[in-house]
Amino acid sequence: MATLIKRYGMFTTNGNKMVGRIAEAGKKLAAEDGATSAWAFAYRELQKLSYAKDFEECTDTDVREQVYSYVVGDEDVPFYN
Repeated sequence: MATLIKRYGMFTTNGNKMVGRIAEAGKKLAAEDGATSAWAFAYRELQKLSYAKDFEECTDTDVREQVYSYVVGDEDVPFYN
């Protein structure tokens, strides 16, 4: 059975998998430590990943906004810390 991979606006399936791992970790952190620190973590991880070959687009606006919405949900968290 195939596993569904959430799309985050990355150009490749592997890119969506990697960004999805960051988003999932951020979501778990939000439950434990709050949305503000979770978004700071996820944003920092996206920035780090953007330096890797074939993942440069992970800091594109569409990708960041999708991860932000997934991690913080309905909380009011500044987009840029």
